[in-house]
Amino acid sequence: MDLISIGINDNTETIQERLQAELSILSKQGIDVRLNERNQGNLRFFDCSISSASTGKFSFNDIIYISKHYIANAISDIIIEEMEKNILKKCIDLNYYYFNDEERVRILDFACKTLGSRGSDSDENGVYKLSRKARILQRVLDYLDFNTNIIIDGFIRFRMKEYVTELEEAVDKAVEEYLMEREYNEFIKLLRYFVEIQEPKVSTVNILKNKDGSYTLIDEEGRTISNELLDDLAGEVLENNINYDDLLVSSLITIAPTKIVFHSNQISENSEVLDTVRKVFYQKVIMCHGCEMCRLKKPIEKE
Repeated sequence: MDLISIGINDNTETIQERLQAELSILSKQGIDVRLNERNQGNLRFFDCSISSASTGKFSFNDIIYISKHYIANAISDIIIEEMEKNILKKCIDLNYYYFNDEERVRILDFACKTLGSRGSDSDENGVYKLSRKARILQRVLDYLDFNTNIIIDGFIRFRMKEYVTELEEAVDKAVEEYLMEREYNEFIKLLRYFVEIQEPKVSTVNILKNKDGSYTLIDEEGRTISNELLDDLAGEVLENNINYDDLLVSSLITIAPTKIVFHSNQISENSEVLDTVRKVFYQKVIMCHGCEMCRLKKPIEKE
């Protein structure tokens, strides 16, 4: 008995593998669904039919119901794992054609991250991806309740417009993130320039983080670094709501040391301020994982 015919004009090998995987699971349960392939125009069709050899432990209606669920699961996987990225790429190429190839690749990367389509995604984005797949699966099942033929590209275009809109919004958000990243990188380049044109005022700066989030800077002789300019910068923390991390970066650029040592376990290796300082000062930054200075709760003033 003919069950479902699936048409697609791309990713044909992938859909064949995905369908075969689902049908293999069905076969282990005693439901034999056969898969035949044929070409029609520019489309490749995969015809699924129920074999008369299917076990009698399921009713005929149950066999149809179960088989449709497995096939719909394969289709939803193909959409979200294979076709989604192509939809994003087409959206970027159409709406943001004025970015160069490298920039568009970066925008696509941001969009995939937002949608949870990358291996290093956060738990939140991973859940978002599962939620999106669940919605796609339900739409496919609803469609197959009344139709025995589904052309995936047309189904996405005409039956899942809200899904396409969701992807377009992810691209728009990705463009904003990319522009912020580009602005940040340009800012880092400017900071590097300021550091390069200055003569170092101190050879080594040791950095200790205080309990209130502020930082104490100590030179190679163990003296706390303080001068009028740094005091003025500190005053801006209160006047302009500048945070301590920004103040630290500004202070280091003013001092332009040849070596920077971060002390104490209170400063995370993944902290934003440490990442910024490393980008500005390159290999001048060292992370100390334990020394006498790390254990100091209050720096010792030297004359």
